[in-house]
Amino acid sequence: MEGLDAIHKLLMTQRPVDWAAMPDIALYMDQVISYLPRQTIDTGDEPPLTSAMVNNYIKDGLLPRANGKRYNKEHLAYLTAIVLLKNVLSVKDIKLLLGEQIHEGEVEDFYEHFLEKLDTSLEDVASVVDDSIGSEDISEYAMNLAIVSCAAKIACVQLLSLLRSQREPEESAKEKKG
Repeated sequence: MEGLDAIHKLLMTQRPVDWAAMPDIALYMDQVISYLPRQTIDTGDEPPLTSAMVNNYIKDGLLPRANGKRYNKEHLAYLTAIVLLKNVLSVKDIKLLLGEQIHEGEVEDFYEHFLEKLDTSLEDVASVVDDSIGSEDISEYAMNLAIVSCAAKIACVQLLSLLRSQREPEESAKEKKG
């Protein structure tokens, strides 16, 4: 079936570029906004990123401030992860998760690890969506994927809640010292 082939191809081929392939020069906001759709998988929904979103991510402490008015590879790596994760997590949860995953000076390592996990997950889902699905089964496959997504989100939110509760005593101790 032609539509299933297109979905399978999308899941198998559309990927964010690796660290080395990202622009070596810093970009202005409008360049970042036009670049990021190439980093994400188009679902046909709303635009993946607007300048207001970037400004809010900076204000919320989710994204480091621009260097002047220019954004570098680290910003693009953060924004790629944020845009993809915002489909399933709140900004608060993304901030916690990225804070745990990205350590000082290790954005490149995080990003490459993120891409590996994304690649594996997309390939796993692509293996389910192939031309062996009959047109009468599309609804069933879509329901199964929605339920798996729901279960994964529940588990992820619970794990983040556990992580947050583990971090609260550490943060309280730091505040008392400060």
